[in-house]
Amino acid sequence: MPDKDTLICYCNDLTLGEIAEYVKTHKIERWEEIVEDSDYACGNSCEACHTEGYQNDGFSLAMVVGMVKKGYI
Repeated sequence: MPDKDTLICYCNDLTLGEIAEYVKTHKIERWEEIVEDSDYACGNSCEACHTEGYQNDGFSLAMVVGMVKKGYI
């Protein structure tokens, strides 16, 4: 199970904890909303973190949004 220090967006050096805080603060419902926000640099370069994970491990923006929705983080 990933923890809050697990790196999710390698291009912008953002961890699960940092992205989860953003999701909670901005009441994000879909991972696409993170990428669409031009004021938040996340998932806007290589796009590997969107759904598959940088290392194809599933540690992705979609996973973070799901974990926040379910109260896991």
